[in-house]
Amino acid sequence: MPHESSPVAVTLRHDPSPAVAILFEGEIDASWAAHAQHSLVEALRHRPDPIVIDLRGATRLDPRVVGAILATIEAAEDLDVPVQVLLGAADPTDGLLAQAA
Repeated sequence: MPHESSPVAVTLRHDPSPAVAILFEGEIDASWAAHAQHSLVEALRHRPDPIVIDLRGATRLDPRVVGAILATIEAAEDLDVPVQVLLGAADPTDGLLAQAA
């Protein structure tokens, strides 16, 4: 689990399903890109059903973070792990993830 000030958090859910949620909050700039990528890879390691990428609280995502999310979606498809992307009213990806998910 990331430290408290992190805008990216991984939450493991056990009931009713073994889903893993990756929550993004606020502005995720380049300084958090590696942490976001690590969190996404960690979620894939658990091979949940499904992975939930929750961007409803994100206001801005660095392009490297968007790239890491897209790579996670692609890798999950290769592993037959469903991915659900939750977008709020303001899409911090300018429609990129809405098309991919």
